[in-house]
Amino acid sequence: MPNPYPSALRTRAVDAYEAGEGSYVAIAEQFSISVSSLLRWVQRTRATGDVTPLPKRGGWHSPVQGVTLTAVIAERADATAEEIRRAYNRRVPRGGRVSRSSIVRAVRRAGYVLKKNAGARAKSTGPTSTRNAPRS
Repeated sequence: MPNPYPSALRTRAVDAYEAGEGSYVAIAEQFSISVSSLLRWVQRTRATGDVTPLPKRGGWHSPVQGVTLTAVIAERADATAEEIRRAYNRRVPRGGRVSRSSIVRAVRRAGYVLKKNAGARAKSTGPTSTRNAPRS
């Protein structure tokens, strides 16, 4: 979520509209803001007399249970993120299953480091055709 517009800009834009310097669209273009933002600021000023931004709220909490995750990691310390996800999802009820990306974020928050893949990367590839070879 981006940071809110400064209070000084909000006040100038609302004051310009209230002084009759133009319509919502004209004032919004003048201050490079959206019409809906200006409309909300004017409504809020009329209702409360204040245009300061409200504090940020809400947010999202990880569905990954730390105790269960720690137990899974303790059993398989050398597991990849996908292996940890499978083991974690076997332990939690069906509604509590999580994705691989949720596991990766939770593991990093817990201070662990993950392996990139299960097997070693191939050091060489097999023979390939030339770039301009006809398709078969």
